[in-house]
Amino acid sequence: MKNHAWIIAKPSHGNYAPDCLRWEERAIPELEDGQFRVKTSLLSIDPTTRHWLLLDPEKSFIPLAVGDPMIGANVGTVIESKNPDFAVGDLVSGLWSWEEYAIPMPMLVEKQIADASIPEEAYLSVFSHVGRAASMGLYAVGLLTSSDLVVVSGAAGATGSVAIQLAKAEGCRVIGIAGGADKAAYVTSIGADEVIDYKTENVATRLAELAPDGVDVFFDNIGGPTLDAVLVNMADGCRIVICGAMSQYDLADPADQYGVKNLQMLLFKNARMEGFVVPKFADRQAEFDALLRRRWAEGKLRQRSHIIDGFEKAPEVVTMNLQGRNQGKLMVRVTS
Repeated sequence: MKNHAWIIAKPSHGNYAPDCLRWEERAIPELEDGQFRVKTSLLSIDPTTRHWLLLDPEKSFIPLAVGDPMIGANVGTVIESKNPDFAVGDLVSGLWSWEEYAIPMPMLVEKQIADASIPEEAYLSVFSHVGRAASMGLYAVGLLTSSDLVVVSGAAGATGSVAIQLAKAEGCRVIGIAGGADKAAYVTSIGADEVIDYKTENVATRLAELAPDGVDVFFDNIGGPTLDAVLVNMADGCRIVICGAMSQYDLADPADQYGVKNLQMLLFKNARMEGFVVPKFADRQAEFDALLRRRWAEGKLRQRSHIIDGFEKAPEVVTMNLQGRNQGKLMVRVTS
């Protein structure tokens, strides 16, 4: 049995180029006590994927170096085990290497209970780091209440779309920001009251029209000029949740980073801006997982997947993600 893997060949500085990863055929090592082997079926492609390839230890949950296998969120099946907590046949999800047959760190993997109502790909969207980011950001950071007017950037993306639906389920008025007619239509279809197409509309002007009393919660996945536009349209006591800054991830030159101009508005509006990563709220994970399960069971959460077949295509699919060419949560099918 052969094992293929994507190995980090060099850091990716400036615009992302797929040749920062190399395809390698590797031997399959014997398991040691406490280990288990997973056959990877689906690989998640996220904005974070590109960020990790900077090889900057300050910006990676797990430090990476040249020669290491690339890592990501995955779904797979246990095919061999010397760990009593993981049995052959278990469906698992978590963080492990970009390999057909991987040996994950047990602490980064969780078993999934078979549920006919949940497709396998949902374990990389609603029931994953994606859904947790949306729920933790809205509730733990944004302190969401039913009376809030909520704005979500990157609203057609994996995390943004879950945030839209959770806020609507809470009873909020929700405005999504997305790019292009197709994505705007999708954001409307999942419940947003209004959508601003940043490609054809001035975001600051439209927000002033749609939210004359100001924005209470801004769930930001994009950063840059979009963040500036919201800063001048905040309600008193606004909470800005920084979940991502995708507009700044793939710049040819770090000097091209956008300098946010309207931060002083936080002072005048008694507002707060806070960034977070999912592990920050690990002690509350069960609470947010239960919320996601409940909203799913109520029919108030939908997920849309964009699956590319072929593990060998993974580095090119990162480019697709950065260019916003995906329609839904982007992932690669490694094996069926």
